[in-house]
Amino acid sequence: MSIKAVIFDMDGVIIDSEALWRQAQREALACWGATVSEEECETLTKGRRLDDIARVWCRHCRLAIAPQQLEALILQRIVGLIAVKGEAMGGVNETLAHFRRLGYRIALATSSSHPVISAVLDKLSLRSCFDVISSADDEAWGKPHPAVYLSTLDKLGLSAGECLVIEDSFHGFCAAQAAGIATVVIAPDCQHPRFAAAVARHRSLPELLQTRAEPALALG
Repeated sequence: MSIKAVIFDMDGVIIDSEALWRQAQREALACWGATVSEEECETLTKGRRLDDIARVWCRHCRLAIAPQQLEALILQRIVGLIAVKGEAMGGVNETLAHFRRLGYRIALATSSSHPVISAVLDKLSLRSCFDVISSADDEAWGKPHPAVYLSTLDKLGLSAGECLVIEDSFHGFCAAQAAGIATVVIAPDCQHPRFAAAVARHRSLPELLQTRAEPALALG
C-alpha cells in the first residue's frame, strides 16, 4: 500500500523545545520546593501529555498539591518560553516543503495541549503547513497510548498502512507502533535498541533529507 501522508510529532521534531520543557518543569516544581534533574525530566516525562507529567511529578516528589495546579503552572511557563526562545529544529522547513512537493498530505500529532500547539505554530509561522492537527489533550489517554495517532488517521481518512510517522521520543514511538503506523525516528539516540522496529533512524531531519528517499520507500 502506498504512503499518502506523513504525520509529524511536534516537540523535538518540529520545534527544539525539549530543553524548554525541562526548564518549565523544573521552574514550576521549584515553586513547591521540589528539585529534579534534567536527566529525570528526560527519563520520566519526555513525550508525555502535560496532565501525565504533572501526575508523575506529584508522585515522584510527593507533592501535597493537586496535579492540576502543577499542570497549570508548567503550561504557563512553557508557553512563555516558546514565545521568547522557541526555535525550529534544523531542516524543518525544508522537510515540510520536500514532502509537500512529493504530494503527501502532512499532519501533526502531538502530546502537547492546544495552547502549546498554537504557541509553536505562531512562533514558527507553520500553521498553514499542516492539513490535520491533533492533540492528545483531546483523547482519553496520551502517548504512549495510540489514541492521538488513531484520531489523526480518522481525520485524514487513511489507514495506518497509508501513513508514515516521524517521532523523536520513545513514548511517541510506542504510540505510533501501537497504532500500526510505520515510524521513522529522528533523534540523537536513534540507534538505541529500543527503536529497532523503526523503518528508518536518523539523527536529524537534514540527515533524513540527504537520503532523498520517498516515504513509500521507508526513507531508509
